[in-house]
Amino acid sequence: MVMAGLKNNSKLKDDLIDKINNLTFLDKEQWKYTNFNYLSNFNFDKNISKNSLSIKKNDSIEVLSINDLNEDSEKNYLKFFNKIIPQENKFILYNTAYFHNGYFFNVNKNIDDAYALIESNITVNSKNNFSNDRIIFNFNKSSKTTILFNEKNTKQIKNNAVYELFLDNNSCVDFIIFSNQPSATKILNLSAKINKDAILNIYTINISGELIKNNYFINLDKQNSKCNFNGIDLLNKKNHIDNYIEVNHNNKNTFSNINYNNILDGYSKGIFYAKTVINENCSQSEALQSNKNMLLSKSSSIHSNPQLIINNDDVQCAHGSTTGEIDSDALFYMQSRGISENKAKKMLINSFLFKIINKMKDKKILSSINNEIDSWINNVD
Repeated sequence: MVMAGLKNNSKLKDDLIDKINNLTFLDKEQWKYTNFNYLSNFNFDKNISKNSLSIKKNDSIEVLSINDLNEDSEKNYLKFFNKIIPQENKFILYNTAYFHNGYFFNVNKNIDDAYALIESNITVNSKNNFSNDRIIFNFNKSSKTTILFNEKNTKQIKNNAVYELFLDNNSCVDFIIFSNQPSATKILNLSAKINKDAILNIYTINISGELIKNNYFINLDKQNSKCNFNGIDLLNKKNHIDNYIEVNHNNKNTFSNINYNNILDGYSKGIFYAKTVINENCSQSEALQSNKNMLLSKSSSIHSNPQLIINNDDVQCAHGSTTGEIDSDALFYMQSRGISENKAKKMLINSFLFKIINKMKDKKILSSINNEIDSWINNVD
């Protein structure tokens, strides 16, 4: 039986540890602006936070702890485990060897109301030890699902998470990751395999974070597969948030759209690196990228690198990136209409985020996240 951290398969675990020890580098593009050596100084093999996730879901989703798999469910699980996540990444290998919190989400086919809320229960400072979470999501045919990660914590937590998403034909998923963890150090690696006529809508909202490194690997494998990626980062103080998004168009008539806006204050640093690849024989595909950044402080910085790699004719592609301060003309105009400078500034920040955040279809979730965003904005000088 597969157990947490592969503890029942010592040969495989030993092979992984050998691979970790022999892997002397990470992808230089993905890690150009984040200190890999700093992260490598921590421990990834300590079981510090078993059962640190709280899961609430409806009956349309079956959730199995990897420790509780029977023979039949183990066979189903092994069809997905470690199949699409990149292997030349030390932190993914650490996770595979040592994960403590492992779950398998199986969404029923032909349903339109699947829902799960996943929350972190870490209540102690992690010091030098990372927790390792591993979750596999299998979205069966013609299912409609909302997954919400609600990550709110003031502790000095350290988390190394791997999520693997499999979208079967005609499935539709709203995958929402909300994080408000000002003292957190987190590494997330997420991979998705999207089949025919399936749609993945990702919403990621990061409010603060000591050091956050997110890597997303999206594979549009069958015709008419789609991914809409919507992101917002709100940074202040010395926050460091680094997002790498890789989208691979692997078939005809595939569609991707990345929209990511960042607001930076204080001495914070943000990184947006998006790479969309349209491979050969993937005609009639469309790839869009947009990154907009607002700097509220002269001491904050953003590194933006949107890339399109096109290996096929008969496609539609566009990308762009803009960085600047609050629109001084708009600010002056609003003040001339009797609006205070502070209020006008906050209204302009809200409007900068409105288009992205309001794409979210679940209005209850949207309202809750908007309240958190408003709280951050209200603390802007």
